[in-house]
Amino acid sequence: MAVIGQIREKSTLLVIFVGLGLLLFIVPFDRVAGFFYGTGEQPIGSIDGAKIMDSEWLYTRRVDSRINNLRNQYRNAGQVLILDEQQNEQIKNNVWSQMIVDTLYGEQLAEIPLQVGDKELNQVLIYGENPSKIIQEMFTFNGQFVKDSVKPGIDKYLVSGKNAKAMLYYNVELPIKKERKTDKYNKMAKFGVYATQQDAKRKYIEKNTKASIRYAFKEFSTIPDSTVKVSDADLKAYFNAHKNETKWEQESETRTIDYITINVSPSADDKQKAIATMERKKQAFAKTTNDSLFVANNAATKIDANQQQQQNQYQAKALEVYPTEPYKPGSGVFSVSTDEAITAANKGDVIGPVVEGNKIQLIKVRDIVTKNEVTVRHILVKADEANAEEFKKKKAFADSLLRVLKADRSKFKEFVYQYSEDPGSNQPGKDGEYTFDKDINFVQEYKDFGFNKPVGAMEIVKTSFGFHIMENLKRGDNSYKMIAIVDANVVPSKLTKDLAYTETVDSFYKLAKAKGFEAAAAELNKEIKTAKNVRVENPFIGELGKNMPLVKWNFNHKVGSISDPEFINDETLAITYLKSAEHEGVPTFEGIKELMKPYVVKEKKAEMLLSKVGSSTSLEDVAKAIDAPLQPADIDLSMNNLPGLAGAIEPEVIGTIFATEAGTTTKAIKGNNGIYVVEVTGKTAVPITEATDYSAEKGAITSELRANVESKLIESLAKAVDFKDWRMKQQIMKKN
Repeated sequence: MAVIGQIREKSTLLVIFVGLGLLLFIVPFDRVAGFFYGTGEQPIGSIDGAKIMDSEWLYTRRVDSRINNLRNQYRNAGQVLILDEQQNEQIKNNVWSQMIVDTLYGEQLAEIPLQVGDKELNQVLIYGENPSKIIQEMFTFNGQFVKDSVKPGIDKYLVSGKNAKAMLYYNVELPIKKERKTDKYNKMAKFGVYATQQDAKRKYIEKNTKASIRYAFKEFSTIPDSTVKVSDADLKAYFNAHKNETKWEQESETRTIDYITINVSPSADDKQKAIATMERKKQAFAKTTNDSLFVANNAATKIDANQQQQQNQYQAKALEVYPTEPYKPGSGVFSVSTDEAITAANKGDVIGPVVEGNKIQLIKVRDIVTKNEVTVRHILVKADEANAEEFKKKKAFADSLLRVLKADRSKFKEFVYQYSEDPGSNQPGKDGEYTFDKDINFVQEYKDFGFNKPVGAMEIVKTSFGFHIMENLKRGDNSYKMIAIVDANVVPSKLTKDLAYTETVDSFYKLAKAKGFEAAAAELNKEIKTAKNVRVENPFIGELGKNMPLVKWNFNHKVGSISDPEFINDETLAITYLKSAEHEGVPTFEGIKELMKPYVVKEKKAEMLLSKVGSSTSLEDVAKAIDAPLQPADIDLSMNNLPGLAGAIEPEVIGTIFATEAGTTTKAIKGNNGIYVVEVTGKTAVPITEATDYSAEKGAITSELRANVESKLIESLAKAVDFKDWRMKQQIMKKN
């Protein structure tokens, strides 16, 4: 209860801090009303057995503040903050994680008298050569930290108002001190662990104790699951024997869910109405003088895929809602007929509606630009100057190609596809060609040849990529159309979706109710997919995603129930079947039998293979009986599996081998991956003396331990206080 107790003791300070934060953010009253008047509030988590209540921890308010802060940042930069569901979740999880991390570290730091003095704060963390990350973030402009702006910026902060010193303390100095104390604590924990002499000795012995073997191995996965019959009695027996193992303990509410999806296509009437809507927009698109704003307000796709990747994940710039590069016909974006229409169009013309499948587009020629460009073709022979001998050979090869091409230029295209190592221009139809202007991001030598050599010139150009056999094909002004695109996706109307829903209920749903989910899916040729171990705190149902109606349904119904159809998007219906439910606490047979089934199947396969081995003692006879090849291997005691065998570790196999005398063969070993039979052909034990040096092993173990401390510290602290995240559970599970 120590963590919760300290939070409550410091509640006054917390309220003051949040109050200061309100100077920067506007928080709706209804977000905080529950703090004063809320009744029946559900906990959003627990630490040390004490409930985390939103009214005390102000988690929701912190999320709102983070989003408002981001929104203000983008607004000040002339940008728009656009958050989808996934990005909202990311912000919520970041806030939650920081809140929990601060709390867990807070308890530790309260017990250890770590301090950050004024001299350290000012001379190192604020004004030092390598200041705090907080300072670096505050004074980073265009991706570059500007150290010289720190002092003027802090001075300006201090004279910005009557509460400036308090704001500086709470928003800058206090976070920096907390960051520094946390860093010191992490380093104490990290450098407080080390390997003992005994640890190093054990690792040395394991690494140097070796064995030579021959073995036969039959993997369980080579036996089809369909050949193994598993009854409820088998599952019950396995459950009774293994239910108390740690791996079956249920720390969270989880579900295993089968589901099918049904596509709903727009009707012909839906498409005609969508085309009519675009026809009405066409005139307005032609008349508008602000193409960017029109696209932003009317297009389904605001920004093309390449531009989107270059944008911050939360933003879209208003001036980049249409393609910013000139359109080049033949690029494959549009059909040949549409390319011809764009080529023939004048500035201000709108082409379309262009209908391709369920996408409708209007294409406006917003401008016509002229570019001075050159067209070259090349064959790239890659070469690395670091390897002098190889570099010389590649140069000689490039020279030989050039001699042939100067004698017969008709071979250039053939040589591109035969010899060029440039994947950007040796694709079908490219013929090794590039057309570009002086602004292209190519190596300078390549551009210089194109713009400085006469048309018809053919030479070898050396760049950092190697040798380019280049030919100048043409140079001059080219005219291009700058376009803006307004698109719309044809989606099923409400009437179409209602008809599809009714048809689904009348066909699949009624059939599933009568014959069962699997039988209905088979009869109507629907593929069943399974989402295993859907956890309440991260409830993604496979390809259906986090569809809250289906999530809530599956977490609040009995195993064996079939959900009503649910639209997961405009064109897809989904129906789920609750296959199993695992509840917090002691596992039940019905709750985990589906999870145990793969283990029972593996046991059955092991029995099948062991029966084939029978009483065979010869390794050759065993290999023949289980249809497995004989393989040699050299191993050491530090290994956790035989060489070349991926998958689960096999400690029992390794242990059995080193417990077996040289010249003898083990009995069949049931491993995690399959059945093994091993002949030990030789063993080597390492001699140990007082002079044996274990320093290398000691250093390796210490490094490994410290790396684990660094990566596992928060996880360990959370486990120590039995931390629980109930945010999603609060939304999903019905209160009993």
